[in-house]
Amino acid sequence: MHIVHLQNIEKNGGIVIGNGGKEIFSLCLLHYNDTCKVNQQFTGGERKVIKLNILNMKNFLDTVNACIGKVYMLCPNGKKQNINGEEMIQDSLWRQYFQNKNCQCLILEIPNPTDYMNIVSYYAGDC
Repeated sequence: MHIVHLQNIEKNGGIVIGNGGKEIFSLCLLHYNDTCKVNQQFTGGERKVIKLNILNMKNFLDTVNACIGKVYMLCPNGKKQNINGEEMIQDSLWRQYFQNKNCQCLILEIPNPTDYMNIVSYYAGDC
C-alpha cells in the first residue's frame, strides 16, 4: 500500500512513487462543477472530487463507512448523494457492481481532507 500525497500526482493524473516509477492506475482530480475535464491545477481550496474504478466493493464501502464526514457520490443527473453509512444507497451500489461484473465506476466528492486521503490510500493499495 502506498500513501499518495498531492505533490506526487502528475498533471495527467498519473501517480509517481518511490524512485519515480509510475503506478499502473490513474487517479483523476476533477473540478467540482465539471466532472468531464481533469483539473490541471488542483489546489487544496477546491472541492476534492475523484473518479474511481471500484474492483473490491466490500473494502471500498468499509473505507467509506470509516470516514468521519460525508462522502458524496456524484450522480449522472448532477445530484449528489451521501453514501457514508447509507445502507439503501450502498445496497444499490452492490447491485450495480454485480451487474457490471464486479466493477463500478464512481465519482466522489469528499469534503473532509482526512477522509479524502483515506479513500485515496485505500484505492492506491487496492490496485
